[in-house]
Amino acid sequence: MKRSGKYVINFGSLGDDVHEFEFNITDTFFAQYENSLAHRGAIDVLVTLDKKQNMLLLDFTMEGILTVQCDRCLEDIDLDISSFNELIVKLGEERGEESEDIIVLPAKEHELDVSQYIYEYINILVPLRNVHEEDEDGNSTCDPEAIKAIEKYRIHEEEKPADPRWEGLKGINLN
Repeated sequence: MKRSGKYVINFGSLGDDVHEFEFNITDTFFAQYENSLAHRGAIDVLVTLDKKQNMLLLDFTMEGILTVQCDRCLEDIDLDISSFNELIVKLGEERGEESEDIIVLPAKEHELDVSQYIYEYINILVPLRNVHEEDEDGNSTCDPEAIKAIEKYRIHEEEKPADPRWEGLKGINLN
């Protein structure tokens, strides 16, 4: 994956104080990641960095639209997203990760690429199941041609062949 320096915060030249950085996440951001759950988006990210002597406290506030694929018809769905995440960066001896919200950077480092954190925070927002909403009559708003194809090959309950292993158990209450 090729990354640009667009999402790098140079904290070494900053004084101990609160600083803000704005990033606009677009389709080119998602193109950097091969197996991204989202393939398009327009998301505004505000990173508030509170620089301390041996620590950085980062707050990520994100809001925008994320485009994912419908699990049923494979057409695009736009999701409104909004989130707030915190990351603590300790300055220490060696690079490491204490938990998913706490990382350690060597004290000699002076910049942090936040692109991977933004990507992970966005992916956490993608629901496990993505399908188009139903209309007011309870009908799917998925692509009608895809729905026809699904119905054509769908096996309905009454069409399933009987399983001979269970024939002798009909009428027996197993509760």
